[in-house]
Amino acid sequence: MFHGWKVVATAFLVALFGWGFGFYGAGVYLATLAEAHGWAAGTLGAAITGYYLLGGALLTIVPRAVDRFGERPVLLTGSVAMGAAVLAVTRVTEPWQLWPAFLAMSVGWATMSGVMVNALVAPWFDRRLGMAISMALNGASCGGVIVAPLMILAIDRLGFTAGVAVVVLVMAVTLWPAALLFLGTSPARLGLAPDGGAADRSARPTAGPRASTGALLRLPMLQSVMAASAIGLFAQVGFLTHQVAFLAPRLVPETLSLAVGLTTGAAIVGRVATGLVIDRVDPRIAMAATLAVQTAALAVLATMPSVPATLVACTAYGLGVGNLITLPSLILRREVAAAAFTAAVGLVMAGSQVLYAFAPLSIGLLHDLFADYATAWWLCAGLDAGAALLILAGRRR
Repeated sequence: MFHGWKVVATAFLVALFGWGFGFYGAGVYLATLAEAHGWAAGTLGAAITGYYLLGGALLTIVPRAVDRFGERPVLLTGSVAMGAAVLAVTRVTEPWQLWPAFLAMSVGWATMSGVMVNALVAPWFDRRLGMAISMALNGASCGGVIVAPLMILAIDRLGFTAGVAVVVLVMAVTLWPAALLFLGTSPARLGLAPDGGAADRSARPTAGPRASTGALLRLPMLQSVMAASAIGLFAQVGFLTHQVAFLAPRLVPETLSLAVGLTTGAAIVGRVATGLVIDRVDPRIAMAATLAVQTAALAVLATMPSVPATLVACTAYGLGVGNLITLPSLILRREVAAAAFTAAVGLVMAGSQVLYAFAPLSIGLLHDLFADYATAWWLCAGLDAGAALLILAGRRR
């Protein structure tokens, strides 16, 4: 087997536990702590917002750390920080203790999110990069399907600390051996070319010099990707955070569970389907189409549709959830020099995270102001439509 696919499998585990603990797990910690201590949602939410903001800043440092120390030491250090931090969250007894625990978790999130996944996979693929990254980032969606539910079940059976410790142990016995076995090398060291096959040893290096952060930020194409990604993810995180609260008064529990499951399942289906064709199409057009579908789905949900229409809209929205994380990287891979790719991905993801950190709060304030979610969903639909135009405008330029 081409070694690159072993790296993809390892990157899948990185995304599985990175998003499982660092994204979907946040809701589990919040609900468990609120029930155990009676703390206000605002108190817990403020710490999570701080976690996202610091994590966004650290995302810009990860590419430099990988260049200096190597991908394997950075990943292993970050995963240890993630495991220790989530265990610390289970031990807090005072609200102020949330802050050091969540801020420590931001180190793990920065080293186990999309920047690291792209840094691991990109050197091994060229023609099939879109498929490879899509397969690896399916771990992010599976984090919501596997890791978060596993934590809920373990917490219910064993208690908060012991339950989370079991899932951390699962990460230790799966991710860490894979990282030790399959990371730390490159195609050139194995005498391979990207996508497999023997390397052409007579070819001259084409990576070129690394661009500075300032130079990258001045690129109009990167600005368009960053703006469209940040705006689209703001709408997406806002919707996913409040989806259950929006649907619960309108659906019976069984149908509510189905709606959430369809959204998450569609994210996996959408990313796999896109991965099969993305290497043969313009990723900017694919991203604009993704945002257009989400715009339509939000418009349907804002009009208070019937139960069948709600389920269809949730499914349609979910088809783009994974792609909105994957496609910016594929655009950058085509439009930025190879030597600057990981740094460019870090900047785009950091900018996106800083903005969407405020999405749950903003959507909640709109709900409180208008006493429903319709206005918030119309706003998110407008943001998605604007993001689609931005990404297409960058293509023309």
